[in-house]
Amino acid sequence: MRVALKIAYDGRDFHGHQRQPVDRTVEGECLAALKAARILADPREAFFRSASRTDRGVSAVGNVIAFNTDLQPEGALGAFNDKARQVWAWAAAEVPADFHPRHAIQRWYRYHVLEPVPLPPLRAAARCFVGQHDLRWFTSDPPQGLWTLDRVDVTEDGAVTCIDVRARSFRRGMIRRVVAALLGHAQGDVSLESIRAALRGERHDFGMAPAAPLTLMDVRYDVKFRTLLKPKVLGEWDELGRDLFLRQKLFEAIHQAVASPLNPPGRR
Repeated sequence: MRVALKIAYDGRDFHGHQRQPVDRTVEGECLAALKAARILADPREAFFRSASRTDRGVSAVGNVIAFNTDLQPEGALGAFNDKARQVWAWAAAEVPADFHPRHAIQRWYRYHVLEPVPLPPLRAAARCFVGQHDLRWFTSDPPQGLWTLDRVDVTEDGAVTCIDVRARSFRRGMIRRVVAALLGHAQGDVSLESIRAALRGERHDFGMAPAAPLTLMDVRYDVKFRTLLKPKVLGEWDELGRDLFLRQKLFEAIHQAVASPLNPPGRR
């Protein structure tokens, strides 16, 4: 049987996705968990594959791995979560024997911008990228021919600005270079004409946005996944959320103390 799992992880906990001899990676952790749980023995024989090899620091909500196993999807997911560290499988599906997770219908990435940014110029620049363009200067691995971005949306989530980019596939560093161009225009450093010229194939370097704010939100297939989570995993997520909240409050208090050293938190 061939099984696909949707997995989530914080990219800051790993040295990238692709397995490496020494450094801890997402793929390496997945394989270690699958072997420890006896879901598979040999990754090559099990035809283990990943949907997206996210860059170092990039996180995921819905990346996908697939492999051949004797277990049912629910059993494989539970056994994986019992052994994996800082990678969580939350949905599973039985897939055809020839299923390859890289052959997706669409990938969806979200970039979180924490600093205030004017939305009208950001959206104007985003519209330039929708459709088929020459994106050779927006990737570390120049593609041959044209590339198509299905959607580039800019929305607000409280004080955070979200840039959502959807396409069937992406090349290495592509989204972070696109985001750098968008933010450059919103901040007045990059003109729309220079962006349009780059999309025609003219050489321009807009830099690369940091990796940590980027998240792979989902990878879509013509496959129905079932959400299967045990209370143990949900409890682990709740604990992580509480820890992050406490850390946020700690640094807010530190910031307040530094900003007002003569009026520490709590003093009236």
